[in-house]
Amino acid sequence: MSTKVKQKITVILGPTASGKSYFSIMLAKRFNGEIISADSRQIYQELNIGSNKITKTEQQGIKHYLLDIAKPDQEFSLYDWQQTAFQNIEKILAKNKLPIIVGGTGLYLSSVLQNYQLPATDKKLRLELNKLSLEKLIAKLKKIDPDIIKKIDSKNKIHVVRALEYAIAFHDDLSTKQKTSQCPYDYLILGLNPDKEKLYQKINQRVETMIKIGLVEEVKMLVAKYQKDLPALSGIGYQEIIKYLNKELNLEEAVELIKKNTRHYAKRQMTWFRRMEKQGLKINWNKSLTEAEALIKNFLKK
Repeated sequence: MSTKVKQKITVILGPTASGKSYFSIMLAKRFNGEIISADSRQIYQELNIGSNKITKTEQQGIKHYLLDIAKPDQEFSLYDWQQTAFQNIEKILAKNKLPIIVGGTGLYLSSVLQNYQLPATDKKLRLELNKLSLEKLIAKLKKIDPDIIKKIDSKNKIHVVRALEYAIAFHDDLSTKQKTSQCPYDYLILGLNPDKEKLYQKINQRVETMIKIGLVEEVKMLVAKYQKDLPALSGIGYQEIIKYLNKELNLEEAVELIKKNTRHYAKRQMTWFRRMEKQGLKINWNKSLTEAEALIKNFLKK
């Protein structure tokens, strides 16, 4: 019996500010590709500066998917993202183009590459968690992943529920560990992990630029239009500026905190990617554009 040949996709991952966007656009031009964003903040409309959303000019004519697909106050789960990503992969393949998934949200990337079986668990789990008190949620989270408590607003039930969802889904020692299945596509993963000092310098410069081009004004507009405790506004950059607007921090303190939190986020991203490798996903790290082109060329020939 013949085995059906899987269609091919390419993935480009790396920590924030590692240069994924430029890298992906160059490769999309070379291999007739279209890009699917795997960024948990860039899915939201109106979150532009703080999410470092790629502009139309920066896209250089390459079609991008999964940008601006949800309103800031719209519920949009991991399941929603995964299913939309699969639909767009099929659209791109139907045009005989190469789908290139690009981003730093490891949870999104893993949901496709490891084909998380979400429909029966994702929304049901959220409903169950939302019924619990904040105290019970925190107790559960401390038991499963005590480190995460230090990284979230533990007074915000929405943040605690989201953190607990992820902890339950991906903690290796739980009987409720996220069920996976074989990826429906043949994939090649390219990873960018620049020198730490250079990366941190770029992060700091990026934050300064965000402030200069209007991050404070963007956050003012968003909090005037929406509730401050929306999941969409829980990300780095937004929370710190909200604290500045609430006079909990001065602007200099807020900016330094954004830089610090972004650096810590880059570390957590790399931890996730290393976990992906331990789970059997091969990542080709730090290839030049020429090397990446050669890898993709060989991958597509197989």
